[in-house]
Amino acid sequence: SAVGRFADEAQIVSRLSHPHTIAVFDFGEIDAAAGLYLAMEYVPGKDLASVLRTGGPLPGPRVITIGQQLLGSLAEAHDAGIVHRDVKPGNVMLMQTRSGEDYVKVLDFGIAKLRDEKPAPALSTTSAGAIVGTPNYLAPEQARGDALDGRSDLYAVGCLLYELVAGRPPFQAPSPMAVVSAHLHLEPPKLAEQAPGVSRRFSEVIHRALAKRPQDRFASADAMRE
Repeated sequence: SAVGRFADEAQIVSRLSHPHTIAVFDFGEIDAAAGLYLAMEYVPGKDLASVLRTGGPLPGPRVITIGQQLLGSLAEAHDAGIVHRDVKPGNVMLMQTRSGEDYVKVLDFGIAKLRDEKPAPALSTTSAGAIVGTPNYLAPEQARGDALDGRSDLYAVGCLLYELVAGRPPFQAPSPMAVVSAHLHLEPPKLAEQAPGVSRRFSEVIHRALAKRPQDRFASADAMRE
């Protein structure tokens, strides 16, 4: 199972070339005994989960820049028929350019699936007992095991951007399954109440991305970025 997941991730990511997507240079098998290798670009930064832990919420304008870059990466993947399925702060690296500007790289397409494949229930467990997908960022249709498209990733982006400005995800509960239930049945707290400094327009974008029904979200990553 692990070897298959490795090969899937390498093949998927090697098809992508967006500047905000991690680059895979080479992959393959060393030999039957030594295992597999994956050669990727080095990203000298921190993932957004670490940034939140050490620095707390980020200002709105900075989050907008991060969101635009993240959505650019996903737009290319979606155009190629790929749904990431695990967009979360730990899968987004943040580094600074020479002039000190934020620069994002999207990582880990390890559970990404091509759109024409038969969907699998997101809450089924692997042989290691791990939930596929991360509950704090799980779109309702992914939790139900429905067919996914790029709008499922946009829901996760909405959760991620909400957390970056509010310092907490949209839904919090004592257990992962309770969090999933909240995604399915509850409306998130108003972002303006959790992060009073954000603009009304920014809040509108986030809450539209967090709509329960995919058809009520943005039609594409490009539309959300715009």
